[in-house]
Amino acid sequence: MNKTLIIKNEHNEEKEYDILFSFESKDTNKKYVVYTDYTKDNDTINCWSNIYEEGRLLPIKTEEELSLINDMLNTLSNSTRQKYNNN
Repeated sequence: MNKTLIIKNEHNEEKEYDILFSFESKDTNKKYVVYTDYTKDNDTINCWSNIYEEGRLLPIKTEEELSLINDMLNTLSNSTRQKYNNN
């Protein structure tokens, strides 16, 4: 998988996003990708997530999958915070 995604909007305009991380869940047997364009809302960087299947982005449809992704995002965020606060 590349380090960036290019997604077309409803007007067929392309926008580039940086991939923050991707992972495969043994529980769901699916691959997920989390990405951002670094825009902010209330001092929080916006990020989005999708299922990544055969080069396509598919919507996440269940609360369990959203919870799984949020847990992963929080774990990575906390470990990064700890790493850089200890230096």
